[in-house]
Amino acid sequence: MAGGFLTKTKQDVLDGKGRFDVNTRPGKMYHGLYAKPSMLESLELWDEAAKTEGCSKGELAYRWVAHDSALSAEHGDAIIIGASKLEQITTAMEGLKKGKIGKKAMKMIEEVWEKVKDEAPLDNMSR
Repeated sequence: MAGGFLTKTKQDVLDGKGRFDVNTRPGKMYHGLYAKPSMLESLELWDEAAKTEGCSKGELAYRWVAHDSALSAEHGDAIIIGASKLEQITTAMEGLKKGKIGKKAMKMIEEVWEKVKDEAPLDNMSR
């Protein structure tokens, strides 16, 4: 879900686009979890980090999780790539081949975490 949120703009979330449509039960849940000031402000910084890295916001999320996060293949950790179109999977896989993200974008991602860590859900069911 994080990747889906990170590809949205603040206005997308406020307008209830996609899975954030407050006229649906899941949309109400997602809106409650993510439409918080710190989370919405973080979307702008995430967008800047993606531009700094020269990639899409979704690619930045996949690359960070796959190559720069605490996940460890040695411990059996892996990522799940979700898509509604084959093109999205192809794009994600091509992006993953680029490897680790740069130091400047990484610093910006750390700033995103500092903004949201007190309100970030542990998972979609924990709050």
